Amino acid sequence: MAEDRRLARLFASAHRRLESTSGRLEGAAATILDPTGDERLAVDRLLGSRSRGVGLRVPLVRLEAVLQERAGSSLVSMVEAVVGPLRDRPGERAARVEEEKAMWGAALVHPALARHRDLIGWLERQQASGKWRADPDFGAHLDAALSVLERLPSPVPIGRSRLAASVLGSSHALDGIEAVGRLVPAALAYLAGTGLPATSLQRRRLWAGMGVDDDETSSTVLVLGLRPACSGPMTEAVARWADGGVPMPIPLAALQREPWRFPGGELVHACENPSVLHAAGSRLGARCPPMVCLEGNPSVAAVRLIEVLVGERCAVAYHGDFGSGGIAIGNRVIGAMGAQPWRFRVEDYRAGVAHARATGVQCLPLRGRLPEACWDAELASAMARAGVEIEEELVLEDLLADLR
Repeated sequence: MAEDRRLARLFASAHRRLESTSGRLEGAAATILDPTGDERLAVDRLLGSRSRGVGLRVPLVRLEAVLQERAGSSLVSMVEAVVGPLRDRPGERAARVEEEKAMWGAALVHPALARHRDLIGWLERQQASGKWRADPDFGAHLDAALSVLERLPSPVPIGRSRLAASVLGSSHALDGIEAVGRLVPAALAYLAGTGLPATSLQRRRLWAGMGVDDDETSSTVLVLGLRPACSGPMTEAVARWADGGVPMPIPLAALQREPWRFPGGELVHACENPSVLHAAGSRLGARCPPMVCLEGNPSVAAVRLIEVLVGERCAVAYHGDFGSGGIAIGNRVIGAMGAQPWRFRVEDYRAGVAHARATGVQCLPLRGRLPEACWDAELASAMARAGVEIEEELVLEDLLADLR
């Protein structure tokens, strides 16, 4: 009977029904839609009846009784011999539901949420989408992503590959083609209130906002008037560019390949925006004192250069935008990297607001979550009351006056 190919579809249907009912026979039936003449004849002979209708429908209870009587076999034994072992699909679904509940429950109490409370909304959105079910290892990937988010923002800028290696044990675990490497930027975009990063530039900006350099290989830092002691072609090139009064990008590899030495006690001005550096180059040329531009969140190269300057006992004075992002960057550069504020205190902010109002300049409204400034306890509250950002370009003349 098991070898009769005309009964194959009948037993296959019975197999599916038994899996869906956890082996229960009552109320279930095997069906064959549009049976061939040979299939109908074989089923009729098996049941000892004559079927009517377009399709065939055989209750499992009746099929069990016939097999017991005619073959001395249970229906379960027969379908397993013909089709294969039975699975308890309802039981598997119930177990999977419990596993998913446990997975999301663990995510909601992960330490990362103590650092980023808004991650709750991201997790709820992820759960509701259902797309995560396409990843059989989603639980492990989600836990890994949360472990990375727990470390962000990094108090001292770090390369993405080094972050991945230190947290996940693999320098490639946060690559864009990896599951965790897609989850973390998606969470960062949610926290930033933006859409998913569609370009490499958007991705780099998301990482940079958390103190992570997305591309250490191409990491650079922009300088002007920097004259290190010449110890090789890299340091000599920087000194030559300073003599020309032209801003120069220094790659991370150059900072790693030669020793960089500077006169102890030298004052180096650091800014956030390239426009300050370019204005200084245009106005002062070769007379411009040493300057470093972070171009937003400091890159790995910028961090390395400032570490060298501070280690050489240079005084690094930093100015940035008076905004949520600018204060966050200031906390890293001043608080964690040893710089000092340059026209970046509460009285400087108030002077900038007064100048904007007196000249009719329209300032941007204060955006994002404003952190406390580690170097000035009154700054954040003053900014919150005024409700506007003061960008470096607005106070450019004051900065250039200091450089002169």
